[in-house]
Amino acid sequence: MQALRYHSFGSPGDLRLEEVSPPEPAAGEVLLGVRCSSVNPVDWKIAAGNFRFLVKHGLPRIMGSDFAGVVTSVGSGVDGVRPGDRVWGFVDPFACARGTFADFCAVPVKSVFPLPAEIDFRDAAALACVGATAVTLCDLAHVSSGSRVLVNGASGGVGHVAVQVAKARGARVTATASGPRREFVASLGADDFVDYGKSPVEAWPGGFDAVLDCVPSLPRRTHRALLNRGGHYATTLPDAGTFLLDPITNRVGPIRRHGVMLTPSAAAMEELLGYLRRGLLRCHIEAEYPLDRATEAIERSRSGRVQGKLVIRVA
Repeated sequence: MQALRYHSFGSPGDLRLEEVSPPEPAAGEVLLGVRCSSVNPVDWKIAAGNFRFLVKHGLPRIMGSDFAGVVTSVGSGVDGVRPGDRVWGFVDPFACARGTFADFCAVPVKSVFPLPAEIDFRDAAALACVGATAVTLCDLAHVSSGSRVLVNGASGGVGHVAVQVAKARGARVTATASGPRREFVASLGADDFVDYGKSPVEAWPGGFDAVLDCVPSLPRRTHRALLNRGGHYATTLPDAGTFLLDPITNRVGPIRRHGVMLTPSAAAMEELLGYLRRGLLRCHIEAEYPLDRATEAIERSRSGRVQGKLVIRVA
């Protein structure tokens, strides 16, 4: 099979489309024929060596974490999934060295979710990781009907879905993005808009019940001014403060801070499918690339200017 692999950390030029042996599903795994995947910044950041001390199973590694495809076989101990099933989901890119930018991928069964026939592989692969992240952000920040929510980085992969999930839950959403993206985020349902290029964060409105930092770029010193007392700040990128300071300050401080630690969740995937069926959610796909041009998609992602998601068409 063909797979996009790298043999060392740090150099984007090390990515190569190679012929490798298809994997065999181990106990508790599902082997699937990948139809589509998509680019998440964490994929190329791991390849660049940003998180090398958190990565398991060494090198070489196959790029990619999102998937949508068809089950071809299952390992021992797998129940409820059969060959021929349409499935979607994402793997942990830190723990899985055999990623999804490949013709076949062996995936832990806990990461596999049924994909209804009416949902296209392309849309599912684009939505999987960012959708689960957006739902997790909203859960951590207690977003519900009547919440006032600020989504920072609202035109990106996670951000544009977070706007829609918050709206679907009944929140009033203020979106931040660059000026040219105003029309796009308004089309997602955002009620108000802040151009971060023209307005420093100190001048942004406050009084929010939740801040969803999807870039993330909001310094800790700004959180209190943005949030109501008892409000929640949730970020896609936990840092040392998330683990060392926040467990203490969340008990005694005026606001609560949370960091996403993403794990597969059937409830999150079902919530996303429900919004798709009701027409409350769409994952915007900026462009689609065949597997043999996946490096172009990665370079586009590295630019930081992607609107929505980039899809990799495998088969």
